[in-house]
Amino acid sequence: MAWAHHLQAEREQVEGEQPARQPANDAAGDARQRVDLALQTLDYTQPPAPELLADLKRLVESDDVDDLVRRRAAIALARLGSRAPSGVVSLKRVLTEVKSGKERASTLLWVLPALGRYGLLAHETAANLALIAFDSHYPEEIQLSAIAALVEMGATREGLAVIEKLLTNRHLPLELRTAGMQGVIAYRQEASMLLPQVMRWLDDEDFALRAMAAEAIGGFGERAMVAEERLAAMFLDDPAPLARESAAQALLAISPQPPLWIINIYDETMTEIAKVEAAMSSESLASTSGRIADDRQAELALKLAALRLRQLEILQLIGSTRDWQQMVTNPPGRPASSDLNQWKLWRGRFTAALKSDSLKISLMALEILLRSNALEGVEWQQVIQRGLLSSSPEERRATVMLFQKYPWDAQCQTWLEGLLKELQGQALQIEDQAPAVNTLPRAEQRLETLQRADGLAGRPVIDQEMAQYRRLLSQQMAAVRAALRAIETRKVPAP
Repeated sequence: MAWAHHLQAEREQVEGEQPARQPANDAAGDARQRVDLALQTLDYTQPPAPELLADLKRLVESDDVDDLVRRRAAIALARLGSRAPSGVVSLKRVLTEVKSGKERASTLLWVLPALGRYGLLAHETAANLALIAFDSHYPEEIQLSAIAALVEMGATREGLAVIEKLLTNRHLPLELRTAGMQGVIAYRQEASMLLPQVMRWLDDEDFALRAMAAEAIGGFGERAMVAEERLAAMFLDDPAPLARESAAQALLAISPQPPLWIINIYDETMTEIAKVEAAMSSESLASTSGRIADDRQAELALKLAALRLRQLEILQLIGSTRDWQQMVTNPPGRPASSDLNQWKLWRGRFTAALKSDSLKISLMALEILLRSNALEGVEWQQVIQRGLLSSSPEERRATVMLFQKYPWDAQCQTWLEGLLKELQGQALQIEDQAPAVNTLPRAEQRLETLQRADGLAGRPVIDQEMAQYRRLLSQQMAAVRAALRAIETRKVPAP
């Protein structure tokens, strides 16, 4: 193409370019000095002084000035935007010089981003940018730069045509196809006409592109309701967590409220969890001997983990769907009865999830209730205790985070202070190897282990067990103290 006739000559240049060029005339040198000084204090919210604007344009157009200087001037013009509209003329002139072969193709790497940043003022260059985007004579980084500029300057007929072509051709390099999907995401509803093309990418082998396609569909809003069923299948079955999350967020974006069918999916998931847990503890499996039983247990464990992950993701989806607090407080402009009924249905499931064997699920359900200001009448203490006393640092931090994000009342503080004293008592018992067994299951198991070890093992083993448990108690007490500090900092001072 004419745009790239001079590229071969560039590629044949010897490695190691010449040192940075110096301005061939005093005017360009003086302009550079004045620009260097002015850019240190330039206010981009105000039109530049006429002299500075002339200097910036002169540097952009000067082919005997170092590229870094020209790039800096071009970006300064682009940041000024509508306060320096004539800067587009200078950038267009350089674009023409590249096309004729008088400027190197690498110059486009700073011209294109500047044009993109100019936005609407640079729309007349969109046709030229579209040609560059599909000119294979250019390096891929220049093609990508042209696409990015088209996306940044806002929706244009040429930009939409480029994006459509990128989405249609599945044989293009991954970076170019990704750039096309990024364009759809940026254009949002202005690109909704491309919904059929975007939906085809929900089946792409690359999980990142599937996720981007779902995000793009979410940007179309209610116009994309036709994609609800496909997004639901992706949310439930896609093997990639990122793709499932993007599908969930897209469902929220295109639907005015959570689809009722999600309740059915959630209930089916809970039924399957109960079946798998029953199978794992069944007498028939316990009576099976050898490797067959082990393999079956491993298979059931994997299935249970997948089901619990689905439960967690549905809770995350529903918990972030809308401001459930409005359903609880009934502000002026009462919500529709259907909304209230949906809240009641989900609240029962949130409360039941607090008793899950998975602490992640319990903490998620508790956070949804906290966010909705619906903790009244809920037995939350067991969930908090499991979180603060967990052996997992991540679970302890997640629990403490709830106290940092949401307000708790004085009753909670009193309960935490009692829990801290209980842990301190356990520490003293372990130090003295007291025969009394603490009421907490974990302490009971640990004490029994120490007592059994006392008669069966040497003193080093006992000391090691005691040191490990002291560390765990120390971590648990630190978590409780952190929760108390979070409550203290949220207290409102008395008037």
